[in-house]
Amino acid sequence: MKQKSILSKSQYLQGLQCPKALWLNRYRPDLKSEISPVQQYLFSSGREVGRLAHAYFPEGVEIVAAYNRLEEAVRSTMIEARRQSKTLFEAAAMTLDGAYSRIDVMRPKRKSGAWDLVEVKSATGVKDYHLDDMAFQRYTFETYGYDIGSSILMHIDNTYVRSKTIDVFKLFRLTDCTAIVKARMSDVSNNFAYLKSVLVASTEPKVAIGKHCKTPFACDFIPYCWQSVPAYSVYNIFNGRKLDELLARG
Repeated sequence: MKQKSILSKSQYLQGLQCPKALWLNRYRPDLKSEISPVQQYLFSSGREVGRLAHAYFPEGVEIVAAYNRLEEAVRSTMIEARRQSKTLFEAAAMTLDGAYSRIDVMRPKRKSGAWDLVEVKSATGVKDYHLDDMAFQRYTFETYGYDIGSSILMHIDNTYVRSKTIDVFKLFRLTDCTAIVKARMSDVSNNFAYLKSVLVASTEPKVAIGKHCKTPFACDFIPYCWQSVPAYSVYNIFNGRKLDELLARG
């Protein structure tokens, strides 16, 4: 499968926030802003949380294929999953039409033969974009052929107080999001088809700047898209409906 025909989970989420950013990331990555120290810290802390989460499942086996070796990761996952005996870290699945996703933790439900998908986040609760994340994962793994049970968000419990060593069983809270994730699954197929069409377009989509540029994450292409906006502008003064009204009036 050609690399350009694939849409990963991170690309899917980027496209939901802004299809223009998705297109620019594929064809004009040179326009990206540099990674800030704050972003670098968040990346590092996220990796550390992921490492701690592995200790929660001491019997786990990691799928070690590199992130750019997609088919190898999918194949290795399938081989390990056939044993139905171990929790898998960084399991991968890919649909025939190019949806690709890896899951932090894929936990077997041994009595039923199904698998729970556990997504690990450094947040202290469930956020809306987490649900889109988990819906795409479930769509990809189910379409590939896995029997999926629960969709679970594993996040930090902010009531936990560390004494000496970290107790991962108190540090993390597992929140079952299955019902709401299943409800969002109906949107994934249409969203996926639209974003695939964005990626094959010859020109960048026309998307007006707005609050989506910074929510839920600050876009890497703000310097490019906002280059004509003064340092202090109406965006610094208003938001919501009032801002929309003023922009509509020019």
